[in-house]
Amino acid sequence: MLSISSILTVLVVLSLVVLGVFTVQTNPRQRANQYFGLVCCFITIWVSVNYLADSDPSRALLWTRLAFWSAALAMGSFVLFANVFPRRVFRGRWFMVAVSVVTMGAAVITLLPDFVPEAVYDGTTSNVITGPLYPLFIWYFIGSMLLAFALLIRAERRERGAARERVRFVFAGVLLMVAATSLTNLFLPLIIGSNPWARYGSFFTVAFVAFTSYAIVKHRLFNVRAVVARSVAYTLLIFTLAGGYSLAVFGVSIYLFPENQNSLEQNLTYIVLAVLLAVTFQPLKAFFERVTDRFLFRDHYDSQELINHLGNVMVGELELERLMSKSLKILGEHLKVAHAHLYVFDDNRIYRVAHYGSIPQRLPTAARLQLLRHRLAVADELERGKEKEILETFNMRVSLHLRTKGEFVGYLLLGDKLNGDIYIQQDIQVLEIIGQELAVAITNAKAYDEIAHFNATLQQKVDSATAQLRSANARLKELDSAKDEFISMASHQLRTPLTTIKGYLSMVVEGDAGKLSRQQKEFLGYAYDSSQQMSSLIADLLNVSRMSAGKFFIEKTATNLVKLVEEEVRQLQSQAKTKGLELIFERPKGDMPTMQLDDSKTRQVVMNFIDNAIHYTKAGSVRVVLERHKNQVKLTVVDTGIGVPAAARPKLFSKFYRAQNAQNVRPDGTGLGLFLAKRVVEDQGGTIIFESTEGKGSTFGFTLPISESK
Repeated sequence: MLSISSILTVLVVLSLVVLGVFTVQTNPRQRANQYFGLVCCFITIWVSVNYLADSDPSRALLWTRLAFWSAALAMGSFVLFANVFPRRVFRGRWFMVAVSVVTMGAAVITLLPDFVPEAVYDGTTSNVITGPLYPLFIWYFIGSMLLAFALLIRAERRERGAARERVRFVFAGVLLMVAATSLTNLFLPLIIGSNPWARYGSFFTVAFVAFTSYAIVKHRLFNVRAVVARSVAYTLLIFTLAGGYSLAVFGVSIYLFPENQNSLEQNLTYIVLAVLLAVTFQPLKAFFERVTDRFLFRDHYDSQELINHLGNVMVGELELERLMSKSLKILGEHLKVAHAHLYVFDDNRIYRVAHYGSIPQRLPTAARLQLLRHRLAVADELERGKEKEILETFNMRVSLHLRTKGEFVGYLLLGDKLNGDIYIQQDIQVLEIIGQELAVAITNAKAYDEIAHFNATLQQKVDSATAQLRSANARLKELDSAKDEFISMASHQLRTPLTTIKGYLSMVVEGDAGKLSRQQKEFLGYAYDSSQQMSSLIADLLNVSRMSAGKFFIEKTATNLVKLVEEEVRQLQSQAKTKGLELIFERPKGDMPTMQLDDSKTRQVVMNFIDNAIHYTKAGSVRVVLERHKNQVKLTVVDTGIGVPAAARPKLFSKFYRAQNAQNVRPDGTGLGLFLAKRVVEDQGGTIIFESTEGKGSTFGFTLPISESK
């Protein structure tokens, strides 16, 4: 029948094999997994031969030497594992070669006769008789252990977050295993020359293998500090109580009751000591917890104090930016984070941002933040995916959705802790508690901010509207003044006698009242031309008036454009000759079709262009060119006059506008001719032509699409 020791040994071996194979299979190409597999292999051999050393007396010496041999190889493999977990420390091959050579040397020593010359079986266990080479193994074991610890300490200081916690997890397993196995399998044989407790030391290897396997496979670990702190506290408590009680009983037995018998006084004394033990348990427990917390929880904070402090800020602050900055400062100082960020959203865009601590070079955009789907995401807990990638890209460890019952508010992002620790359950619980409260406070502050902003915007809009009203009022006054001018001018010009004068002058010039002398006819011709100009001016004013009233229409009829231009040129020849100018009309080559145009308005445009050219040209010529280009006709009036200044050109076709040099030459102009010409041409589907060089002349004209009369 198997003993309890045999059953436990089988369970331990099976556990080691399962944990080792499972860990290696998770990532067979990873160096840390490979070295850990070797550690598990040699520890399994060590546990097995330890059991055989106590169960097979005939080969006890062989099994004992193999136990030390496998321990040496396991220790060397662990040093190689510590060098690459979680990242490589020494990258050269020399380190692996050096450790391998020293390990193989130690393994060879363990098989020599002078290491363990004899193993004596006492009926239950094999007791080791150490030889002169045994101290060399001790130095190798201690040196390897210190080197492995140094590598793990360096990794613990270098890493952050979950990686650091993984190293600490390995530490916890190593410390537990080394403390137990060193006592049972190394130091006790050295001190007393035998090892009756060796069989129990192998059971503690499961703790190391399990802790390390979990550290390799899992990325999110529970808080090792809490485990270590409570373990140390309860260990000290047990040792204190057990030691104190034992010493008390031992002392009382020797000094007060030297006779070896149970008397009533002796039993009463034991009862009193038991009562004292029970009374001192809680005070001692509290004392050791305070001592361990002081060293292992220097960054510990009071959750309730944090929540209360933050609550006071949420209630007391209405200004959004102050609320955000103060809340971040409180969280950052209590959680001891390197940096923290608070994003407030409005319609899928970032509305406000606040920062605490060092600001990373890269910060997430609104689009990247909206890919964070989890309400509370911890980077060390997430599997590989988009959210984990975003958090790691921007050096964030925690993201918290801030949301009220009916509205998404924003995100709280936290970076690494200053000491590199992971976010423990206490941190997560605090963030879950304050999340909705902070969201509500931000929503209220945002509403207050929007009201304040609305008031400021409203005042700005009122001021702007007032300014616009004043400007519009000034503009209306100008228009009213222009209208008054127009009415005044029209009332001055639109007189019935004008028609009568023009008619009688025409009759006299044509000889209806008798034959005229040449000089008389010339003078009456001047009078008739002036009346014609007056008539054109009145027509312009009437057209402007119609435009303002919305009654300006194009009335198309069959029009011979060549004849129209020719008549206007002939009518203005005398005016050109009077100024000593040559007025030239260049007819189109080929036939020109009859077009559908507004005859009177088009005639007025042609007359205006030619009349202006004559008025503003002191010497030279005025060329009127009419030509056909495919489906359109082009009329240009080219003069050698004063030209138009560059500054006046953009406004030249505006109503009532005249360039300064034009006003100097012809003070009585109205500034309506070009304005009306542009409107008439464009209303008939054409475009205005204008080119000018100040001091050298101008070209005015138009193009019109050919629309033949049917």
